[in-house]
Amino acid sequence: MFNWIKKRATLKSYVKQLPLYLKKKYGKHKRYSEEEIKTSIQLGGFDGSFIEYAYAMFMSRNEFGGIKHKDIDIDDYDTLRKEIAKSFFKGNTSFTIHDVLESIPIPKNRI
Repeated sequence: MFNWIKKRATLKSYVKQLPLYLKKKYGKHKRYSEEEIKTSIQLGGFDGSFIEYAYAMFMSRNEFGGIKHKDIDIDDYDTLRKEIAKSFFKGNTSFTIHDVLESIPIPKNRI
């Protein structure tokens, strides 16, 4: 039960905060590299326990395939994206970085 709560909180931070960190550090891109994602999670203070979900969110299928090849214990790209989509994007597994950024509430400017 505790692991599910931790996973949910971690994935929520990947959806709501990690894309802003990636955009700030590396600029706005359609995809980010394994190293950019890994570095952002480490430097940004994110929980890296479920990093494969971040890879599935912010990398292409082909790039993710390279990671899957190195670590066969992680779930496949479609399975991870399906789980993310179910929780955060109304089941739309075709979500993009732009969809992720649009799902983040924009803070109002303070005067």
